[in-house]
Amino acid sequence: MHSAHLILTFLVTASSLLLLHPVASRIGLLDHPGGRKHHQNPTPMVGGLGIYLGLLCIALVSASLPDRYIILLAVAGIVLLSGVIDDLRELRVSLRFAIHGIAGGLMISLTDLRLETLGDLAFTGPILLTGWLAITFTIFAVLGVINAINMSDGMDGLSAGMVAISLIFLSIAALSSGHESVLHFNLLLLMALLAFLLLNFRVGARHGALVYLGDSGSTLLGFLVAWLMIDASQGSNAFIAPSYALWFLAVPLLDTVSLLILRPLRGQSPFQASHDHLHHRLLAKGYSRTQTVLILYAVAAFLAGIGLAAHLADVREGFMFLAFLALFAAYLRFDPIPAARSVTAD
Repeated sequence: MHSAHLILTFLVTASSLLLLHPVASRIGLLDHPGGRKHHQNPTPMVGGLGIYLGLLCIALVSASLPDRYIILLAVAGIVLLSGVIDDLRELRVSLRFAIHGIAGGLMISLTDLRLETLGDLAFTGPILLTGWLAITFTIFAVLGVINAINMSDGMDGLSAGMVAISLIFLSIAALSSGHESVLHFNLLLLMALLAFLLLNFRVGARHGALVYLGDSGSTLLGFLVAWLMIDASQGSNAFIAPSYALWFLAVPLLDTVSLLILRPLRGQSPFQASHDHLHHRLLAKGYSRTQTVLILYAVAAFLAGIGLAAHLADVREGFMFLAFLALFAAYLRFDPIPAARSVTAD
């Protein structure tokens, strides 16, 4: 892939975000201040649209993308569109889940990509999945990653940065294994994310984001990452074990799954918006928003680095899975059941 494609992806994404800025104001695709939200001005939620247009442009002008990535973008468009509607009208949780489940089903039916093995988690050989069990696990995994990325989108730059970190480490694994097509698509997505982050992250004298991901952007990124992780760990072209992939997404998975467990114990809906995410607890300890995001970036990179090191050293999958479970247990142990006190956050 030519470097021109990477530059074009960045430029189209950045241009799309700037051009969509006034459009969002006209159609009401804005995140307004108030309630739990403490940004000062209504902010366009066009991040997902800009990222998608950047990738779509390359798909249209380049013949270097394999067919499965064209299908990926087509199905991802459904997730993006449902997210835009959600940002405008707030869809029911059950309807969002149904649409995302359909997207997962289309991934399976159009590309035959599914979770066929969980790897050698019990030291007795690969745990194989067939038939409806494979389909169910695949759709569950897609829903899980989409919601993990979506629920981590609570501060400027956090969700997109987490995705970028996971893609960087997945790209290194792909490079070490000679899987150029995966590497190329990851780099394109990273360039689109970079363009978004430059307009979203608080840098220099700018005290607020120019654009947000919105549900459309965070669910789009969640679906793309879910697809890429499944593609990298399944089938004849797999180059990482499923247990290693958990480490590439460790922070959003740990935060989201813990809340899905703890919120019902507090008498809350698991999908109710609250101030109990990891980034909220860091804010409550006195860290600034920028400091909080950078701390979580560092933790995400450290844990992803553990997964990559295990992959390169060919550490047994069962050990890495048990280590991840131990990490999750420790995270739960130090996450008190009483709801975290309210803190100001975007």
